[in-house]
This record gives sequence, C-alpha cells and structure tokens, in this order.
Amino acid sequence: MDINDLLLNSSKWYEKEKTRAPIQINKYKKQVEDTEKELNEAIANNETAFIIKEYQRILSEDIHTLQQYEELNTLLRKPNEDDIAYRVHHSQQFPQKIIDKLSHDDMLCFHGTTILGAKNILLSSSISSGADRFGRATSFDPPGKISATNKDTAETSIRQYMRLTDNFCYPAGCLFVVTAKNKEEYDNLPSGWMIDNIDFKENSDRLIAVITTPENIARVRNWAKEGGIKTSKIMDFDDFISQYQQQNKQKSTPALSQIVQTRKQKE
Repeated sequence: MDINDLLLNSSKWYEKEKTRAPIQINKYKKQVEDTEKELNEAIANNETAFIIKEYQRILSEDIHTLQQYEELNTLLRKPNEDDIAYRVHHSQQFPQKIIDKLSHDDMLCFHGTTILGAKNILLSSSISSGADRFGRATSFDPPGKISATNKDTAETSIRQYMRLTDNFCYPAGCLFVVTAKNKEEYDNLPSGWMIDNIDFKENSDRLIAVITTPENIARVRNWAKEGGIKTSKIMDFDDFISQYQQQNKQKSTPALSQIVQTRKQKE
C-alpha cells in the first residue's frame, strides 16, 4: 500500500474515531460506576475479604483503562502525509541500519513502547515492568524485567512495540536505547529477550538515547526534562545514526565506548 492509500484510509478512520471516542469514554465511565457500585454492595453485605479484594482489583483496572483511553484520545489528530512517509520509511530501513552500523561491543539494548508508555518511563525516570509500575501485569514482562532486543533483533522493538505503522491517527511511540548492565545480560538477549529494570536516577549513563519521530521531539523532551533526564538524549532516527557514527569516527575513545569500558572494568 502506498503513502496516498495509507493517508486516505487513515483519514477515513480518523473521522470515525472522532465520533466513536466520546461514546467509548462514556462506556468506560459506566463500567467504572458499575464496578464501584458492586464493590460498595459487597462491603455492605459483609462479603469475604477475597471477594472485596477482587472487586477492588477490577475497579483499579477499569479506572486505569478509562484514564489511558482518555489520555490517548487527547493525542488523536488528523493524519498527515509527511508523518506517514517518515514512519513507513524508518520502519522499513532503520532495523537494517542498526544491524549494519552498530557494534555488539557497545552492548546496546532496545526497548520499544507506545507514546504513553514513553511518557510514563520519562516522568518516572525508569524502565520497569507493568507488574512493578501498576502492581499487575500489563505485558509479558515479569516483575523486575523488561522486554528488550539487541542490534540484530531490534526490528521487533521497532515494528511491533513502538507503533510506528499501527495507526497514523496517533503519534508514534519511542525506542529507548540503553546499555546492558553487563556482558552476561547482553549475551542472554538473543534467547532471553529480557533485561533487568533500570532506574535512570541511579544509572543515568545507561540511557543512551530515546528515538522518536520529529512530531514527538518537543513533547518527549518536555517529559524528559520533567523526569530529570537530559533532553539532548531525545532524537529522531537519523540523528541517532549520525551521532553514533560521529562518535566512532573521533580519534579519541568515543563517549559511548567510554561508558561501556567503564562498566566492564567494574564487573
């Protein structure tokens, strides 16, 4: 499907979503109200602690779903040709660029997420599993672990998790580039697909870059600033490759290599 077809189809979906969104929000609100009512009735009827706790869990999930949808709806906007072309291009080209231009010696790991997922990471200044953030699983990541790929498997993080081409009526997500904590963790990536949670307040040097589309740069830098993360680490796809190559062309040891070498010495 070419860019014009994608734009046409996305524009049609946008018009439908504008009408559907308020209806869906009201549906989620009604769901929260009904669950609250059932919880209160369970408490009034002196139901068992297990039943009450279960209603509380369901209510928490219902509220989270409502809040997430309301926030996502604020990002709904008309699709545009430049954004679609940019996202399609990098979805197709960027995974191979990573394979061709990056080195395993730098132990780079990639974690793709939606735009709201990126907001949560940046504001909390940490990457952690849904079980750790919300007290319940929101993905396949177990407590203490996050999904990640290396340079050879980054295509999965880019195409499946950062939502580059899923829906052009919403901004794309972000790709977090971090270093593994040690060689053992990095070497386990091809089969394990997991690395440990990372607190950037304590390990700021492990966050190398947050890659996103030009549309997102300003908003993502604002979140980074609020979370105490250097805004210079927010960049688009082309800037990441360019900066990586410039660092490795320097006669002195590249900054990235210095980080990795320092970590290896500590092991």
